[in-house]
Amino acid sequence: MQDSGIEPRRLLSETDLELIDALQINPRASWVEIGEATRADPVTAARRWQRLNSTGEAWTTVALGQRQMHAMSMAFLEIDCEAGAAVEVAGTLAAEGHLITVQHVAAGHDLFVIAVAASMPALADYLLTDLPRVPGVAKVRTHVATRVFEASCRWRLRVLPPRSAGALARRPGPAESTRQMDEIDRLLFKALLADGRAGYSELAQAVGKSERTVQRRLSRLVATGDIDFRCDLARSHAGWHSSAVLWLRMPDGLLEETGRALLDWPETRTCAALAGARNMLLTVGLHGVSDLHPLVMRLEERFPYAGIADRQIVLRQSKLYGRLLDPSGRCTGVVPVDPWSLSPRV
Repeated sequence: MQDSGIEPRRLLSETDLELIDALQINPRASWVEIGEATRADPVTAARRWQRLNSTGEAWTTVALGQRQMHAMSMAFLEIDCEAGAAVEVAGTLAAEGHLITVQHVAAGHDLFVIAVAASMPALADYLLTDLPRVPGVAKVRTHVATRVFEASCRWRLRVLPPRSAGALARRPGPAESTRQMDEIDRLLFKALLADGRAGYSELAQAVGKSERTVQRRLSRLVATGDIDFRCDLARSHAGWHSSAVLWLRMPDGLLEETGRALLDWPETRTCAALAGARNMLLTVGLHGVSDLHPLVMRLEERFPYAGIADRQIVLRQSKLYGRLLDPSGRCTGVVPVDPWSLSPRV
């Protein structure tokens, strides 16, 4: 048999899954804390994580927090490509820092893309001028988010016992500061993108400040909701072999209640209210494509006022929150998330 060139998919062990779950709960927890939660020696836990990270099977990164998500402009894009151009277009778009996620979908369009910018004028300039000129792009449908309930920072494997998970829960200090992110904060954000567990010494060198200043700024950014941290993995290696995008219609007065309720569903990855007839977007993780119909039935039973306007299975993820992925979902590179890279034209 001819070699396909694709390395066989490895299912992660229960020990690996517990380690990743612990880091999903608290991505910057100490190895002592991680070891206690997973019943492992801290040195062994750190070494195991290094292996998972080096193979691209798991990684940590910084993410935009809720305050920044509310302040920024986000849009979900349905992109039609010219015949045979979808893979090339996905590769081009994945290289852009303001396009944080790029997926191939089984739908009436080819790509599902999440775009974020510091302002609506900046986002509009890109969508109206730059994106249509990308070779291979035939048509773009834009859905602007009016409220982002979740952008995958809360999703976790849920394999740790509740007591261990509770001991790791993040407890940020009071959000006393109302100051907006400055250039140093943005440099700190960018320095954490490649490794959400980067130490204070490394971060201090990257931003040109003392370790104490970096620690203080980081604590404030987390407490105020400017930044968050996430740990992700090659999901198919953990039994999550599929995912889907769902577009819902419901009364506007029930958007907030529904969005908050969906945050507790183990399948929920991203949930946002939209400015359109399809006024809620929900992306979900699935163990297999056959799980989609039971999930839709559960949605219709739990939220009888919500209509399922459309549903789309994800064929392949090319990029996930700044991480470039191979066909099996392993990380092969980093494109720093940079919503500030777009600026409105004068």
